[in-house]
Amino acid sequence: MNSQPHCNSLLEADIEVLGLSVRATNVLRRNDLHTVGELTRVSERTLFGMTRLGRNIVVQIASSVERQGLRLAD
Repeated sequence: MNSQPHCNSLLEADIEVLGLSVRATNVLRRNDLHTVGELTRVSERTLFGMTRLGRNIVVQIASSVERQGLRLAD
């Protein structure tokens, strides 16, 4: 069975599906990251550069993305 349709729908899904903290979600939205696909095009290094995103929140974001079978950009 092809998982491509599931992957595409996940990439188009709102970041809320990742179950992130309210703080993490708010910071991502303020940086114009609204979908899972947009988030996967960003690296951890870029996330670290965002105001109000510390190491613990970046780890939380990366872990949530990985649980969905995806990963952040290199």
